[in-house]
Amino acid sequence: MQGAFAQRRRDRWTGRLPARLPRCAGFLPRRVPEPRCDRPAAMKERISNMTFPLTRRHLLGGAGALLVSGRAIAATAAKEEAGKGLPFEPNSFGRLATPKVLPPLSVQNEQGQDVPLSHWYGNPFILHFWATWCPPCIRELPSVNATAKALDADGPQIVAVAVRGSTIPKVRAFYDSHGIDTLPVLVDPVSGVMMETADQAALVQSIRQVRPADLKELTPDVMSLHGVPRSLILNGKGEVVAESIGNMDWSADAVRHTVRALAG
Repeated sequence: MQGAFAQRRRDRWTGRLPARLPRCAGFLPRRVPEPRCDRPAAMKERISNMTFPLTRRHLLGGAGALLVSGRAIAATAAKEEAGKGLPFEPNSFGRLATPKVLPPLSVQNEQGQDVPLSHWYGNPFILHFWATWCPPCIRELPSVNATAKALDADGPQIVAVAVRGSTIPKVRAFYDSHGIDTLPVLVDPVSGVMMETADQAALVQSIRQVRPADLKELTPDVMSLHGVPRSLILNGKGEVVAESIGNMDWSADAVRHTVRALAG
């Protein structure tokens, strides 16, 4: 009798019993097993779905940012819809009212060594965040590479950093298959550098505009999904002076002009 009862309990948890089992006080409801969830596949699909709107949005203002006018936003958004990206111009960036001073931060190079951001301090430069799983980033990076090559030693330098989910082997494979020969292999494994450098208020507001449901839980994954492609301009002191979210229309002359206008 005891063995039969134990078998029924096992059957109850595995879902092999009828909808109800008789018992002295009524009926015992059947336990329906929860469906399996393949988390990696689900996350991969979610990443793919969520990155496309990033090419259609401009930097949305937050505390501490001086934003371009509504007319300029509409004009640049229309250009993005055409697939050209934002023009790389000063008014395509949200300029911070007060330059953002950064704590000591490091990214990883191809050898897995930590490289401090201070390595690039001394002259204004562009910090560009992208990801190997982000379609807009993938489309944009070859033009970033071409611009970096055209700028050469005269600068300003473009420092491209792949964020969370983009491992060094994945970045190297992408570089090799797309002819990326000027940008260094750099990764930000947990998106810590991107989150420290970003204007948090602007990033939260952009999430509210694109996918407000994600504001319920601002995990590193959620912030990373909404944070690329992202371009920051830093001055010679290593302070963030301006940033923009979304694809840019890269060219050497435009980069020189924009960095000179925003970072001196």
